[in-house]
Amino acid sequence: MFFAASPLFALSSAQDIKAQAMQKKSVDESISYIHSSIKNAASDADKRSLYYFVATLEELTGLYEEASSSYAKAAGIAASDAKGMPKVTTEQIVIDAVRCSLNCGDYSTAESYLNSSVRSSKNPEILAHVNLYSVWSDLCRAKNVAETSGSVATLKVYAESESMKSVRPAVLLTLWYITGQGQYSDSLKKSYPNSPEAGIVKGNVKVLSVPFWYFVPRAVPEAQVAETASTPKTTTSSSSSSTEKKSSSSSSSSTEKKTTSSSTTKESQSSSAKKVREQLGLFRNKDNADTLIKDLKAKGFTAYSYTETRASGTTYYIVVVDENKDGTMGKKLRAAGFDCYPVEY
Repeated sequence: MFFAASPLFALSSAQDIKAQAMQKKSVDESISYIHSSIKNAASDADKRSLYYFVATLEELTGLYEEASSSYAKAAGIAASDAKGMPKVTTEQIVIDAVRCSLNCGDYSTAESYLNSSVRSSKNPEILAHVNLYSVWSDLCRAKNVAETSGSVATLKVYAESESMKSVRPAVLLTLWYITGQGQYSDSLKKSYPNSPEAGIVKGNVKVLSVPFWYFVPRAVPEAQVAETASTPKTTTSSSSSSTEKKSSSSSSSSTEKKTTSSSTTKESQSSSAKKVREQLGLFRNKDNADTLIKDLKAKGFTAYSYTETRASGTTYYIVVVDENKDGTMGKKLRAAGFDCYPVEY
C-alpha cells in the first residue's frame, strides 16, 4: 500500500505570515515571529517579500545591522514579489541594505554592496544613491575635518549635477552639516522649502539623528552647532566592525522614546523627576566602549557604560556621562570634541 507524501506542516504565504505578525503585542515580537516563520514560507517569492518586510520593521526600530542583513537576504533571492506584498526591485533592496549598513557604522559592508551590480544600474535614481552613499562611506572613514575635504569637493560637484537631482536635498544637507556654511542651508530653504532637509536646517523638524551623522567630522563653530537641528532619518539616511571603531550613538526604538532635544535639557530636569545623561556611544565590543570611556576621562569627564540587550539577543555597551546641575554637560562634551545627545532614565 502506498501513501501520498504530505508535508509535516502547512506552508504559509507571505501575506498570511505578515498578518499574523501584525497581531503581536510589540514590534520586537513581530520581527521575531517573521524570522521564525520564514522557513515555512510557501515559495521563494514569499521568503523574499518577508525578508524585505521584516527589514523595514528593523530599520524603523533602529536595528540597522539586522535590517541590513535582512535586506541583503531579500536581494539574494531570485524571485518576484509575493502576492499582496510591497513591490520593490532588487536594486532598491540593495540600496536599502547599503543605507542600513552606513547607519550602523559598517562602511565596509556598505561598500561591498555598492560594488555589486547596482553600480551598472540603468536607473538614474539608483545611480544617484550609489554616488551619494559612496561619499557617505568615505565620510564615515574620516577621522577629522581635514579628511573630509575630498568628499566635500565631490559633494559640491554633485550639488550642481543634473544626474544627482533626485538626492540633491541630501547632498545640500550633508554639505551644510559638515561645513556649517549658510549657502547650503539657504539653497535648501529656497529650492526645497517643503523637504524634510529644509525643515531640519530651519529647526522646524525634530528628527532623531541616526548614528551615521555622529560619525561625520564637522567644521562648525560651537556657536553654530544647531541644537535645534537634529539630522535626518530619511530615505537618504546613512556606517559591526566600524561601529566598534567610530560609533558615537544609536537610535534604537527604546532610545528614541527617551531622547530629548539638547536645548530642553534644563527644562526636562526642572519639570520632571527623571534624570538625564548624555549618551556618547553604543558598542557591541566592550573594549571599544572602554576606550571611549578612557578618552573621556582623560578630558576630565566622569564617563561610564551600561549594557542593553536587544530582542535580537545582541548586547550593547552604552557609554554615557551624567548631566550636570545647570544642564550644560552636552555643550561641554561637544566643545571637547565628543558628539552626544541627552536621554532620560
